[in-house]
Amino acid sequence: MIKNTLRGLVAAALVVLPLAAVPPAYPAETVDLGIAVVRLLLGTESGEGYQRTSFK
Repeated sequence: MIKNTLRGLVAAALVVLPLAAVPPAYPAETVDLGIAVVRLLLGTESGEGYQRTSFK
């Protein structure tokens, strides 16, 4: 009985310990979607390689 209890505690420790060591995955800054879209940089449009017949 003691062996089974010890095995259970070891199994529980192996499950819980890795989860406790993981740092939270929160972003450094949280912003609204509208503000994030405004902050995006606009690129110049390039038609290079475009062939109108490719999309028929």
